[in-house]
Amino acid sequence: MRRYTSSSHNISGVFVFLLLGIFAVLSTMMVLFCVQVYKGSVDRLAEHNTERIAPAYVRSMVRSDDSVDSVTVQDEAGVHTVTLHYEYDGDLYLTRIYCYDGALREWFSDADREFIPEDGEEVCPCDGMTAAIENGLLTVNLKKGESTVSVDVGLRAYR
Repeated sequence: MRRYTSSSHNISGVFVFLLLGIFAVLSTMMVLFCVQVYKGSVDRLAEHNTERIAPAYVRSMVRSDDSVDSVTVQDEAGVHTVTLHYEYDGDLYLTRIYCYDGALREWFSDADREFIPEDGEEVCPCDGMTAAIENGLLTVNLKKGESTVSVDVGLRAYR
């Protein structure tokens, strides 16, 4: 009686190794592709959020205390500002909204304190800001890169 023994071929081991190698390379390529897609969507989301944050911030700040003559547009220390005037317990306080050093900033202080633009709190990235009040309508143009976002806020207590 003859015994059949299975003989091992080198080609089957190479084939298995080749399949595992192809799987590893394709898996790595897929992960790298997905990372690029994820990074792109995160960057677009961050840009979109910046475009939404600045106008929402300006609108909410102006609407928070829209009393008679409480909103003015001024140039202070060489910076164009939207200034909100508040009175608490007989003392006058100011909130200045302005663009300085690549960021939309807020400065809150009493009216007697000297305005120092670089000390304001950064709200979000912004390259420039202009503002004007005409017939009870505050118009603020915020520049970010090549795009400009316009914010119109009706001053309800305007005379």
